[in-house]
Amino acid sequence: MIGSTKIILGLVGALGLCSIAAAQSDEIPAQAQQKIVALVNARIYTAVPGQATIERGYVIFDKGVITAVGAGDAPTLASGCDKFDCAGFTVLPGFINVGSQLGLVEVQQVSATDDRNEFGSFHAEIRACVAVNPDSDLIPVARSGGVLNTVIFPQSGVVAGHASVMRVDGWTSEDQTLMPRAGLVVNWPMTEPIVAPWMDKSVEDQKKDSAKNLKEIDTFFERAKTWMLAREKDPKTEGDLRFENMIGVLKGQEPVYFVANSPGQIESALLWAKSKNLKPIIWGGAGAASCVALLKEMKVPVVIAGTHRLPGRRADSVDAIYALAKKLSDAGIVFCIATGNDPSNERHLPDHAATAAAYGLPRDMALQSVTSSAAQIAGVGDRLGSIAPGKLATLQIASGEPLEMTTEPVVIFSEGRRLDFGDRQKRLDVKYREKYQRMGLLPAATPAPAPVLKPV
Repeated sequence: MIGSTKIILGLVGALGLCSIAAAQSDEIPAQAQQKIVALVNARIYTAVPGQATIERGYVIFDKGVITAVGAGDAPTLASGCDKFDCAGFTVLPGFINVGSQLGLVEVQQVSATDDRNEFGSFHAEIRACVAVNPDSDLIPVARSGGVLNTVIFPQSGVVAGHASVMRVDGWTSEDQTLMPRAGLVVNWPMTEPIVAPWMDKSVEDQKKDSAKNLKEIDTFFERAKTWMLAREKDPKTEGDLRFENMIGVLKGQEPVYFVANSPGQIESALLWAKSKNLKPIIWGGAGAASCVALLKEMKVPVVIAGTHRLPGRRADSVDAIYALAKKLSDAGIVFCIATGNDPSNERHLPDHAATAAAYGLPRDMALQSVTSSAAQIAGVGDRLGSIAPGKLATLQIASGEPLEMTTEPVVIFSEGRRLDFGDRQKRLDVKYREKYQRMGLLPAATPAPAPVLKPV
């Protein structure tokens, strides 16, 4: 009887956990932009390299595209337009996180909600966007932090699959997909043996594993190239879905994101990519400061996967990661900053850029590292990342200066659509503030001011 009771309680607990994991966001996707929108009297951070902040100006957009940006008063607009009086607020582009799993995992402890991993080691046919859950509760949380686009990475295996550029709004994953194939993700093997108490393999075994993995990668790419050349000569060559999805990579039309952190990993990945005529991007990059010469010579961008982490090596200074962006900037290397965290912490992306600014990176470049530079590296710099005519109207009205921890978005637009600004964390905040106010432990909340939407 006791055993049966334990089984029943265990089942009830499991069902309860699954019900929580299966909970879906109830925020309603926005409609397409219906009217011309003008943001006036705003301090505008365009994130265009070399362009100064507009202390008081306007941004106008129509049908999801920015049509005008300038200083001073906005030009006369036709009747029926919507206007935000942004006096006292700032306007800046939406943030872009490169190398995210947003929408691929909800609760890490519940495998049924985790679609980051696939069986096997070589998955060139995979596109991350296919597995994204558009109703993830973490997506509204991310956009409440100003993250309006993400580059989703598949995670497992050696060749993990293709990254996808995603919006943070839409009924389906197809609605949310901006670019289904944004680069092939390759988890580059360790090249230096690890000597640590937790490592259960000898140095010799680690070297053997590394050599084996490198050979397998080389063999896979050579087989894909052989198949591609055979298909070009004979279109009737038997199809292979993995190799078909390698054609753009092998021809240098699509980049390869090499997940690599140590200097040895970075250098070996770059030299191997050069031998295959590939278009590499380093993601992770903790040891990139030691590889500046090679990165500069090959003109390879770096995605710094988070500034809130410890140094990668014992010999590194305690601020090595914090100051990495400044070192790459001084060397003239194109870079951006990502969170490198699980999706629940996506909203902290601007805080990672702020840390780099605190350790020497100019503030305008820190903002660009999560906007225009991120868009450029992701291959969507012609559409996203800055506020300029012709770009998509993906931007935010914020309460204060960009990258300040106290600054919060108050209105957000994705391609001209004004998004629902609710999320699960906001609802829980309201709930428990009410609880403690009733208990007399918290004063009544004062609502924050917000821009007023006015008809022209």
